[in-house]
Amino acid sequence: MSIELARKLIEDWLTQRGLRVVDKLNDREVILAEGNNTVYLRISTEEFPTESYITDELSNVMRNRFNYNKAYIAFPQSARGLINGRLFRSSRVGIYIYDLSSTDPEKAVEELIPSIPIQLQQVANDDLRRRIDELEKIINNLRSDPLNADSKSLVRDINELKDRLARIEHELGKLTERVSKLEGMVRSSDKNQSMNPQVSTMVSDELPDFLNNNPWVNVLKKRVVRDE
Repeated sequence: MSIELARKLIEDWLTQRGLRVVDKLNDREVILAEGNNTVYLRISTEEFPTESYITDELSNVMRNRFNYNKAYIAFPQSARGLINGRLFRSSRVGIYIYDLSSTDPEKAVEELIPSIPIQLQQVANDDLRRRIDELEKIINNLRSDPLNADSKSLVRDINELKDRLARIEHELGKLTERVSKLEGMVRSSDKNQSMNPQVSTMVSDELPDFLNNNPWVNVLKKRVVRDE
């Protein structure tokens, strides 16, 4: 089926009803103006369409639906009995049926389902488009440079945490070593005391004031004896 013949037939029919073509996106997609409304038209030339094909065409239109006040799909006559009217009305997408074999240009096209117009929010659309552009730039940067600014910052934070953990482990090692030395000193002191009580007493007398009569000294001594 010729797309050129179908498009010319439909455009002529719409022009007779006051619409005018303002842009052609490609062979199958046309933008028209109807007063202050913009109308998106997608032309299907599938000679023997199926229900799934019709649904796919609707999905393609919905990608651009909110960029235009009205939206239509033009199907050949053979699609008439396969169209889910409720689905199209809920999507606010209209349907034209065309017949290239018709000898009457006025009856060659029929508006089977009118498109329900929507009010465009241009400012919101512009903001949304800008945000989408920003996100696309971020995605492209991630694809081209996996270690972008944000990723590098994350890696830097992770490395800093690793350094901190290493320093903590180092300090714990030093503390463990000091505790082992202190325990060794307590064992040595306890042995000397058992061998020479007089020397032990002298050593005890030479302890700093804060260790003399300190109950923790006895606790450490008992612990050393128990370990032996």
